Amino acid sequence: MIHMYIQYDKLPEDIIAGTTLKDDTLALSGNLALHTGDDPEMIITNREKLAADLKLPANRFVFANQTHSKNAHLVTTSDLGRGSRDTTSAIDDVDAVYTYEKNAVIGVFTADCVPVLFYDERTDLIGAIHSGWKGTVQDIVSQTFAQIKAADEDFYMGSVKAILGPSISQTSFEVDQDVADQFKALGYADDFIKWDETRGKFLVDNQATVIEQLKRVGFLADNIRPSDQDTYVMADGFSYRLDKTKGRHFNFIARV
Repeated sequence: MIHMYIQYDKLPEDIIAGTTLKDDTLALSGNLALHTGDDPEMIITNREKLAADLKLPANRFVFANQTHSKNAHLVTTSDLGRGSRDTTSAIDDVDAVYTYEKNAVIGVFTADCVPVLFYDERTDLIGAIHSGWKGTVQDIVSQTFAQIKAADEDFYMGSVKAILGPSISQTSFEVDQDVADQFKALGYADDFIKWDETRGKFLVDNQATVIEQLKRVGFLADNIRPSDQDTYVMADGFSYRLDKTKGRHFNFIARV
């Protein structure tokens, strides 16, 4: 394996999905994100290494300029290659991407936020969602699937499966009252918030909240694969909260 990443198993034969990891044997510890200020040529080299390892051309990758929004974008053939060598051509102001195209690699960057990779076993649909706490309180999950369903009134949620990648755990995710209140305002996240008297902070389980949102849009519980990896403490994790890292995990999916 040229590039260090988690390759998710128990997938259909035509699906490749994974999460890149921090790897100090690679330039910039394996960072693939162009928007964080690291050397762009080194970033592009890391991207090309991943593309070679996946045996998919780098010009079939699609990247977005993420803004912690609730916006989703349907990737078509005209989008292939966008953002692969620069940020100016990336899909702008989008935090969820999905496609029905084969041999297109789509994904989202995270460094504590919750990544959701999903695929449909009945159609060619695949997708990726970036749900940091701001995306979660805006319910980007429901926005994304409302958009998908609006284009296909017969869309069946029972055949869609989700994989959640590494993200910050509840134990590590300390927030103040204002953020806790935004989670409480969802109306169903109270069980995922607790007060830590010692630290004087609320602890929020962002992943559990996202899982609840997935269930609310129609995912079957057995079709959701959670992650037990905490980016804040894992040795090969990128955690912005921990050290303001420029590094990012790239959570990707492709149908080949």
